[in-house]
Amino acid sequence: MKKKSILIKEFHHKELVKISNVFGVPYADLVQSMILYFKRTGINPVEAINENPATMVKALDKRIVSFLKVQERDILKPLRSESFQYSNEQKKQISELSLWIKDVIVKLNDYDNHRTKLITSELDKLEKKLERQQKAFIELAKLIDVKNKSGIKGTLKSIFE
Repeated sequence: MKKKSILIKEFHHKELVKISNVFGVPYADLVQSMILYFKRTGINPVEAINENPATMVKALDKRIVSFLKVQERDILKPLRSESFQYSNEQKKQISELSLWIKDVIVKLNDYDNHRTKLITSELDKLEKKLERQQKAFIELAKLIDVKNKSGIKGTLKSIFE
């Protein structure tokens, strides 16, 4: 490795020695690490403000937390509230629809029972009419053929039974 000399002021040389003693590294290694640090981070040491990076990170952290709180207040909480309200409205509508469907089913069942009773009563009436008609036909057959020579009475009985 070739050694190179750097011309710096005496004050800065003393500061470099102090810093290297604090970090426990030779000041040549410290200068190399400084160069790599500035290259990697892109920080310009000439334009650097005398601020500690830790305080800058804390300030940035505070800004981020503040930003997140504002987002939470302005966007997330209203969105959560609207979602909750919408969910409650949906539950209410589903409950009302369920009650309406149950009511319709009960009404349909009542109408069906009523219709069944009407049809049954009509069928009973028709059955009684048919029985009367059968008796009337048999009575007519008796009158037409008193001695049942033609067999009309037997034929009518076999048809109706």
